[in-house]
Amino acid sequence: MIGVIIALVIISVILSLTARGFTSSTNIDSILKVSSITIIVGLAQLSVLAVGQFNLALGSIGCCCAMTSVFLMQEAGIPLIPALFIGLIIAFLLGWIQGVLVAKSGINPFVITLALSSVYLGAATILFRGIVLNRIPAVFMRINRISFQGVPLLFVIALFFVFIMFMIMNKLYVGRQMLATGESKSAALIAGIKTGKQIIIAHSFSAVLAGIAGLLSITRLGSAQLSLGSDWMLMSFAAPVLGGTLLSGGKVSVVGTIFGALLLNTINSGLALLNVSFYWTQTYLGVILVLAFGVDRIRQTALARGR
Repeated sequence: MIGVIIALVIISVILSLTARGFTSSTNIDSILKVSSITIIVGLAQLSVLAVGQFNLALGSIGCCCAMTSVFLMQEAGIPLIPALFIGLIIAFLLGWIQGVLVAKSGINPFVITLALSSVYLGAATILFRGIVLNRIPAVFMRINRISFQGVPLLFVIALFFVFIMFMIMNKLYVGRQMLATGESKSAALIAGIKTGKQIIIAHSFSAVLAGIAGLLSITRLGSAQLSLGSDWMLMSFAAPVLGGTLLSGGKVSVVGTIFGALLLNTINSGLALLNVSFYWTQTYLGVILVLAFGVDRIRQTALARGR
């Protein structure tokens, strides 16, 4: 985590000197708001990384949750809170189904989550195609505009979920069981841990967090649309891995995910201010992810030698 903090400070200093407007309150506000979504998406991926697995359906689950909630408010007249709650229940069920399939089928979780991503998005396309979902209560849209002493409410909400995930992973028995499952599934089984149950819990946690990220994204986009979550894949891995989470499982850095997300969006903002093409921005994201995987490999090697 120290490494990503140092990188964030150095890059911020460089951009403040080279990118005009980088230190403006408007730009800082934008970085914090975008990073808020990235943090929660990163935590969603971190949940399954803890047990040594991936969730490639995060974006589709977030999309389904957001579109369901707005559809219920707009077309069925359901009040805000119940509609949001139903959307999160849908997200939980999608994650639970995913976890059960991974735990019980024996099929590689990469294959299952990739397939389910298409299934979920396809179902959303069939159900909501052609409907403009933008009639969102003003009180909910205000979340994107409220700030406390220059700190956006969205960022405060993201920090709240960081705290919740930190407590789960570091203080609660369920978190320790998830990490034990990720570190060594066979050893966890010998210790009496029901690894299948932990996998289901991890995917359910992941889906609910993806749903929350989807709902919060609505406040920035002003509508729920099928493209929501389509750009989450790379950052969902890069943010936690840059922060210190192992891809192989068994070790997570919840707080480090904050700085991983800030680093990604700080560079992204700087490139935009320097008028770098969007296509180069996508290239940078890919390079960052490869570097993150390289750092992860170095960490795994160092841990293996330490044993």
